[in-house]
Amino acid sequence: MIFKELDSFESQNADTLAIHRAQEQMTYYLRRAFGTSEDVDALSGLRLSSGGIDAQVDHLVLHPYGMVIVDCQSVLGGLQVRYDGQWMRWRNSSAVAMPSPIERVFAQASAFKQFLDKKVKQPGFFSRVEIAVLVAVPDKGTIEWPSSGALSVVCNADQVPNRVRKHVEECAGRMAGPGVLNLEQRHRLAEFLHASHKPLS
Repeated sequence: MIFKELDSFESQNADTLAIHRAQEQMTYYLRRAFGTSEDVDALSGLRLSSGGIDAQVDHLVLHPYGMVIVDCQSVLGGLQVRYDGQWMRWRNSSAVAMPSPIERVFAQASAFKQFLDKKVKQPGFFSRVEIAVLVAVPDKGTIEWPSSGALSVVCNADQVPNRVRKHVEECAGRMAGPGVLNLEQRHRLAEFLHASHKPLS
């Protein structure tokens, strides 16, 4: 089920528009894959704040065994990940350094967990809930990986729903029982997060 779509958006800045288009595309993929699902719920474009903790999440997927945070990248063309973890983007045949989206998505996950720990009335509950991460690059984007190989947390945007399904199946295979988040808990959490969302003014 989809609990939150992206907020309405207006901007004349080309980079900001590109980011929003990438997020719209991911929202579409999640809606198409999980819009009628009883096992997976999704929220897009969350901005949360409490007591000095600010959490921004591009896309959040809830499932019986935990959550997945998806970070959207808007870089068109080629990307390169070097052996030392440095990310580069190709612009006009030149490689330009860019912040690591993997570090960004793990920072999102950390801030999000801090927000939950602060706001939820069951101390320690979310320490039992796994928060996985994915970085989604545009469908037509190409990535040059180091000799050590591709990173499992990075994929093209259209691959995200299948990555989520595979992750849920793997969780079900290694965890006994129905999971830590039943349907009612997921829906209550999704409704709480939607109500806590602070849109950009």
